[in-house]
Amino acid sequence: MEQSKRKVLLVEEENTLRSTLGMFLEKGGFGVAEVADSQEAVSCLEKGIFELVVCDLNLSGKDGLWLLRHICKEYPETRVMMMSENPDIETVVMAMKSGAVDFLTKPFTPPVFIERCEEALKIVTSKTVEKQVKEPEIKPVEFAEIVGRSFTVKKMKDVVRRAANLPTTILLTGQSGTGKETTAQRIHESACSNKSPFVVVDCSSLEDPQREEEFFGSSEDLSSRGCGELLLSAKGGTIYLNEISALPERVQGKLLRILENGKVRPVGSVKEIDLKIRFICSSSKDVEQLVNEEGFRQDLFFRISGLHLKLESLKDRSEDIPAFMEYFLKGMNVKHQKQIRGYSKGAYNLCMAYHWPGNIRELKNAVERSVIFCNDPFIQEAHVPQSVREPRKLNLQQQAASGFYTLRELEKIKILETLEAFGGNKAMTAKVLGIGRNTLWRKLKEYDIES
Repeated sequence: MEQSKRKVLLVEEENTLRSTLGMFLEKGGFGVAEVADSQEAVSCLEKGIFELVVCDLNLSGKDGLWLLRHICKEYPETRVMMMSENPDIETVVMAMKSGAVDFLTKPFTPPVFIERCEEALKIVTSKTVEKQVKEPEIKPVEFAEIVGRSFTVKKMKDVVRRAANLPTTILLTGQSGTGKETTAQRIHESACSNKSPFVVVDCSSLEDPQREEEFFGSSEDLSSRGCGELLLSAKGGTIYLNEISALPERVQGKLLRILENGKVRPVGSVKEIDLKIRFICSSSKDVEQLVNEEGFRQDLFFRISGLHLKLESLKDRSEDIPAFMEYFLKGMNVKHQKQIRGYSKGAYNLCMAYHWPGNIRELKNAVERSVIFCNDPFIQEAHVPQSVREPRKLNLQQQAASGFYTLRELEKIKILETLEAFGGNKAMTAKVLGIGRNTLWRKLKEYDIES
């Protein structure tokens, strides 16, 4: 027997667009009713049951926000997805707070439109099931910093939930600042008790023999805290191996043995210590490529990539930027004891137009600096960091006319730009550039760059 079509109510004032979107929905397997305004939508809702309403924000008469609130109040089982062309941040936030499950920015492609409708309907299904079936008690997971409503974010949250219940080692890859450590923390929190330790280890630091001993331990007095302190302190919890691609070759075999049998053999010892640790690794480089080019062990790569999650750069998920702006603004208001209500249209447009090479970390830093300098109800263009207002770009054609930059000059320019973007914060600059702090200090001295 053919399954009944999922019913969608489409509310769009512009006739041609309404007809086109209706055709997309029908081809996508949905049952569609099309109306032009809020009054017709209310009439349709009174006559039939719809799982999803796709509503334009700008309607004649009673606007889309009015209809959204009406549906959420009178038909709580029906989900509403709003859409508009170039919405300001205040409107998007207001719509989401009023009960919208998603907000689409026009224009969009047919595949994106259908995909977002399907995602919204999954929310409907899950909400309905929750009311009908009492599920077994599961520790709730708070995705406080996995922000956004894009398909990418929803997929990421789903993977994190699944990963929490898997005993495998996890590999997180993506550019610096894309939220790898935050994602690792969420996996840890959803899998372990609140008291379980989450220990961060910078793999490049294991180049130091003393640091290596702190991690793997020594043969002297295995019961002492100094023996394998990092591993022992993480027992029963999670170790986050930051930048696994920087792991020295001489210790790769030691880590592999730990991952394979859950035990550690301290330096110079034949005894092993049992561990109950989840390992989550991260890299801003392509680890698989390093296997062929730079001597990273293939067997170790296979072992750490039992589950591989790639985090997209912020410029590739720009629809999530407004959500991050709102999230960071709330946090910075609390931190700096401000009551800033939002962003002006100019400030919002600047943030949306910027390419954010430092990803989420750079955006968070920019919002904090804006909050610090803002004494108005809304953040204005002047409060936005200069690096965002006037991003400097290397024009290769101009360089060709006046003489090419050397690699040394390009490196110095990149360091200066990144330092400026992060307000002189050297630790953050080193992270974004993918180098150690000591390396950055050496480069600053080499290029005679003052603080």
